[in-house]
Amino acid sequence: MFSSQDRIDWLIRLTFGGLILIGCYFVIRPFMTAILLAAILSVVSWPLYQKVYDKVGRRATLASSIMIFVLVVTVLIPLSVLFGILAHQIPEIILWIKDWVHADMPLPQWLLNLPYAGEAIDNFLHFGLDPKALTTFIQKAIDPVTKWVVSVSLGVGNGLFQVALIAFIAFFCYRDGPSLARRVSLFMNRVSGGLAREFNDILINTTRSVVFGVIGTAIGQGLVAAVGFILAGVPGVAVLSFLVCILSVVPVGPPLVWGPAALWLYATGNTGWAIFLIVWGLVAVSSVDNFIKPILIARGTTLPLALVFLGVFGGILSFGFLGLVLGPILLAASIAMFQAWVRRPGLMSRRRSNNKDEAQDDEDAGIERVVADDEGSEKSPRNPLNPQDS
Repeated sequence: MFSSQDRIDWLIRLTFGGLILIGCYFVIRPFMTAILLAAILSVVSWPLYQKVYDKVGRRATLASSIMIFVLVVTVLIPLSVLFGILAHQIPEIILWIKDWVHADMPLPQWLLNLPYAGEAIDNFLHFGLDPKALTTFIQKAIDPVTKWVVSVSLGVGNGLFQVALIAFIAFFCYRDGPSLARRVSLFMNRVSGGLAREFNDILINTTRSVVFGVIGTAIGQGLVAAVGFILAGVPGVAVLSFLVCILSVVPVGPPLVWGPAALWLYATGNTGWAIFLIVWGLVAVSSVDNFIKPILIARGTTLPLALVFLGVFGGILSFGFLGLVLGPILLAASIAMFQAWVRRPGLMSRRRSNNKDEAQDDEDAGIERVVADDEGSEKSPRNPLNPQDS
């Protein structure tokens, strides 16, 4: 039994400990997204880091610097090239729309007959034919457009800062990864007992499979859609393909891009190519999502489509654009670990009662290994969170 003084001391320690934790949370909250993404990046690319580490003579700082340089270059250079192509093709698309509107091409009758929407679409597309109305619209739109440009500029600056911050944090995740992983492993042992190794395995496999599944599917659908746009003669292939990549995380996203393109082909008299693009979108583009994504994700975990859908939108609402990847990972890992815990009820209590001394010995040995590694161990940085590296 605890005395009154012991209870008061325990309450004081709990209060101060809670206040410290709350303070730490508010300190790192602005950087939480960058920290999580840097951790995900290091976990996904850890096998590559191991190879670089061995190639440079097991020098952690040099290997980490090379990894950050490679990752930044492989991300920033493709994005710079892509945005250059987009900047070149967006005016082309605008000119194409302008020519189409001023040519006074009629819309399909079935589209004009749509209740409410048909008349609104027709009025919108022929809005540019009235110079006075167009001038009035431009005058009213100057202020909102100016604010939008400022907002986009700030967003680009913030995005560059986030990239730099993620690279900075990822450098230390690579360099100090083995030590950090061992500390996480010790914490998981204290929290989950005998399920620690299974939880670690689930977390790593889920992270890698979701990242490869989401990104791989987006790239695949974008490339397949680009082939269809090129064959059908649709202008602005780079812009439309990029939109397919972005919207591929949504189950009905790609049709929002190739659907209007097929409608444009039909409206301009290219009925055959319009039918081709619809069939191409339904068969070729959709097959990437229906077949490739399950294969990539199933390599590490079983992730239902509903879970991906909730993870994507919940991640966007919570973390912004970066939540496209972060949301599904957090949901999938949490559900997978919960299922593993349910499958093995009573394990922690039995191990605590039967193997308490053994667990304490293992923990002490783990602490000794952490201290030894921190003092300059030259072992290869095999991640102890991964059972294959243990």
